[in-house]
Amino acid sequence: IACDTLLPFFGLTMKLGPIADWGLNLHENLIPADTEKFETSTPGIFAIGDINTYPGKLKLILSGFHEAALAAQKVHRYVYPDKRLTFQYTTSSTSLQKKLGVA
Repeated sequence: IACDTLLPFFGLTMKLGPIADWGLNLHENLIPADTEKFETSTPGIFAIGDINTYPGKLKLILSGFHEAALAAQKVHRYVYPDKRLTFQYTTSSTSLQKKLGVA
C-alpha cells in the first residue's frame, strides 16, 4: 500500500516529539481529534490514546481501544474507498472461529 509514512506508536510517555512540528492543531500539548473517526485537523492523520483530547476524554486503555476501532474504520475508507468494511465477531462468525482454531 503506497503511503508517505505510517507511524504506529506504542506510547509510554505523552511526548509529541517531531509530531509537534507537523502543523497539527494542539491544545495544551495534546492533539484534538473528532469523536467519530479520531481524525485530527489534518485529513489522513489520526490521534488515538492518551495523546488526543476531546470533550469527556477518559485516559483509560479501554478508551484507546475504542478510539483505535473507530479510526481503523476511517483508515479503511482511505485505503479501500470502494471496498465495503464487514465486521465479524468471534462469537458468531464460523470463519473467524476456524481461523482461531476454536470452531
